[in-house]
Amino acid sequence: MNKLIGISTGIKNVDMAPGNIPCVVINNDFVNLCNDFGNTAVIIGPQNNLDEIDVSRFDGLIVSGGGDINPNVYGQDIENKTIRISDHRDSTELKLFESAEKNNIKTLAICRGNQLLNVYKKGTLYQDLHDAGFTTIDHDKPFEDARSHIHDVKIDKNSKLYSLIGEKTINVNSIHHQGIDLLGEDLRVTATSPDGVIEGIETTNEWDAIGIQWHPENMIEDEYSKLIFEWLCT
Repeated sequence: MNKLIGISTGIKNVDMAPGNIPCVVINNDFVNLCNDFGNTAVIIGPQNNLDEIDVSRFDGLIVSGGGDINPNVYGQDIENKTIRISDHRDSTELKLFESAEKNNIKTLAICRGNQLLNVYKKGTLYQDLHDAGFTTIDHDKPFEDARSHIHDVKIDKNSKLYSLIGEKTINVNSIHHQGIDLLGEDLRVTATSPDGVIEGIETTNEWDAIGIQWHPENMIEDEYSKLIFEWLCT
């Protein structure tokens, strides 16, 4: 099929020949999943000096997970549990969303990407779910739990997400401590966890964009993860 799928990511210090230096890094399973459908993955790191970013030549866009979004972007002060902020990444991915919406590029927003999609559409976030009163489920389960089913989510039968998954309830992994609070414009909620955390959103205008709070790229053998990437890549 050989479509171009752009994948945004952040920067992490990595030991290289010149020393420990900042590198653009991404889970290679993203690349493998795109390749499985005959597509080419193009990695997009944070950009420093661009007023706009044009993704009109891409066939699909993934805005991936990572650190926290600067709350200043959605009108709040930084609280003590908000960490790993990258203003360059925030501005880059907001411009990616802007171009993707303008050109109606199919978009999959994952975890941080799901939250940033909401912020891009003028929504807000809970800076820490536990502090906001969501205490019955531990949503922050990284490392050894990242490839495990942690809790279930209920999917709205009238959503795009349901049309591609075909199930009202599925089990997901969970690697986040923040979540959507006030829903943004031109968005609808498509999935929630049993404690009421918003786990999925999608656009209601012409732009074909889906946001999910979990990480399908970390469960590549999961049938629903494959269906989500099939939607993006075909």
